[in-house]
Amino acid sequence: MLSLALPRGLLGRYWLRRCVDVGEGVQVTGRVLVHGGGSIRLGDRVCLDARTFPIELLAAEGAELVLGDDVYVGGGTSIEATRMVRVGARSRIGALCKVMDSHFHPLTSHNRHERAPGTFAILEEGCDVGPRVVITAGAHLGPDTIVRAGSVVTRRFPPGVTLAGVPALVQPRH
Repeated sequence: MLSLALPRGLLGRYWLRRCVDVGEGVQVTGRVLVHGGGSIRLGDRVCLDARTFPIELLAAEGAELVLGDDVYVGGGTSIEATRMVRVGARSRIGALCKVMDSHFHPLTSHNRHERAPGTFAILEEGCDVGPRVVITAGAHLGPDTIVRAGSVVTRRFPPGVTLAGVPALVQPRH
């Protein structure tokens, strides 16, 4: 059931009608595609800026996708949960990013047509993810982590580091 505080305007309400919970002051500009039978929760003052490209939010049956308070998501970003994706408060995800908790295929050839079970993808509070970043299953970014443009994050990182590269590695802060 949707909470009473919906984004202003009929179009914002329409795009987020499949979300389980929508916080106060959520801003939607452009087109947001919401899919799946899972639980999608948006915190207060979330900004979905899809002016340039549509944003996709997917939570498969039984999965949970949570965007905390004051989260910004840029256009063209796709966030897909088969089990759990969580983006902490005050985090920023740049344009054309992909955040997913599954590789969407098993690694062995005998069952390649089955969907692989998800694990998780977690961005703690205050993460800043640049444009064209891919965050894959098992990634866990500590609080206040910065991810440079075009990086691929595949594992757990401590708080307050700067990441860059394919695969992403800790870089010295300047």
